[in-house]
Amino acid sequence: MAHLLLIDDDVQGDAVVKHLTQQGHDVRWARSLADGLKQYRAERADVVVVDTDLPDGSGQDVLIQVRIEDPTTMVVMTSARGTIEEAVDAMKHGASDFVRKPVDLADLALRVSRCLSSRRLATQLEYLKARQARGSNIAGLVGECPEMRNVFGTVIRLGQKTGRRAGPTVLIVGETGTGKGVMARALHYNSSRRDGPFVEVNCASIPETLMEAEVFGAERGAYTGAVASHVGYVETAEGGTLFLDEIGCLSLPLQAKLLTVLESRTFRRVGSSVERQADIQTVVATNMDLRAAAERGVFREDLLHRLEVIILRMPPLRDRGPDQMRLAAHLRDEICREYGLAMRPFADDVDELITSYHWPGNVRELRNALEQILLLEDDPVISARHFMLRGRNKRTQPRLGSESDGIDIDVPQEGLALQAVEDALIDRTLAMCDGNVSRAARMLGVSRDQLRYRLAKRGA
Repeated sequence: MAHLLLIDDDVQGDAVVKHLTQQGHDVRWARSLADGLKQYRAERADVVVVDTDLPDGSGQDVLIQVRIEDPTTMVVMTSARGTIEEAVDAMKHGASDFVRKPVDLADLALRVSRCLSSRRLATQLEYLKARQARGSNIAGLVGECPEMRNVFGTVIRLGQKTGRRAGPTVLIVGETGTGKGVMARALHYNSSRRDGPFVEVNCASIPETLMEAEVFGAERGAYTGAVASHVGYVETAEGGTLFLDEIGCLSLPLQAKLLTVLESRTFRRVGSSVERQADIQTVVATNMDLRAAAERGVFREDLLHRLEVIILRMPPLRDRGPDQMRLAAHLRDEICREYGLAMRPFADDVDELITSYHWPGNVRELRNALEQILLLEDDPVISARHFMLRGRNKRTQPRLGSESDGIDIDVPQEGLALQAVEDALIDRTLAMCDGNVSRAARMLGVSRDQLRYRLAKRGA
């Protein structure tokens, strides 16, 4: 049921109230400007229907005041004169619609219904934007280690020094699950573009044959099945930020098109010769070594140079020291609030487990583990035994690290099985590739079938 306020001293007011009430609305009626504003302030209305000529003032004054006090309220102006100039002036001041008197009751009810639909859509959009922005405030992000403080400081400085029409390309690097997406949102919502859209694209999840049309848009008939013009992600991000995750998965031809966008801020839809402007801030992320990819010839060196203006390096969870337990507590509380669960403390043995486990999936793996525990375990205290960390004992899990001359493996004092090393290497590579077996096989130098065989042999 919608709440409507009619402000009008016309004799037709009684019929308007009756008709709109029959439509299922709660309708209040004020016959003067002063009484109308008094009622509006006492109880907000979803839609205000106000006449331009009131006994103690102009409906235009009501319109202006309502728009100041609550921009989400829709205002329908009515007038016995109904001139074009009057209608245009009302729209300039924020009126949602303009109706000429005598009012057609059915037509007014339809216009009110349209206003309510627009209001719902606007409210939903604001909710979605607020939800997307949640957790993007730098002050609310967890991180006290030097690496994270450096990242936060860079985000703050960029927000302070870049204007609405400016903004460098930002490259975020780090292992899978380190929070690259969270930091991309922080960049957007702490910048002057925060009121614009934040459009996230995972380059690894879109088939290569569709990627160009999805990113840059396409004209009708540009390819088989293109029955209508299609707006791409670049246009969707107009005035805001385009976040390209897994940038290393872009093909060389698409990398060239992206380079054009970054250098000239222009692009063309597939099948079009029209050059369009791209008013966007571009943020890209990867867990790949782009310099090594450039040396192999699978990533454009000129694009790499263009991306290496501002680089944010996200440290792996295992290297963040005391941040690990801070994050665990933060994520636990966040999950409890999200599901409406009672807060549960950690047992003393959780600290030792979390700080000693290697966390190949980083913050994402930690969150998943905590979510599983909070939803499936009923014990009042969370202890180390509740954590199902890939079914392995943390002390026998080899820790893998990249070194200039090969692979560095931390071997525990009690030793480890050779199979455990292979399993860890496969797990680490699959995590870096977000579970994409084909990409992982290429990185490991084996065929897809060989990798699938190894996974099947261990029951993965």
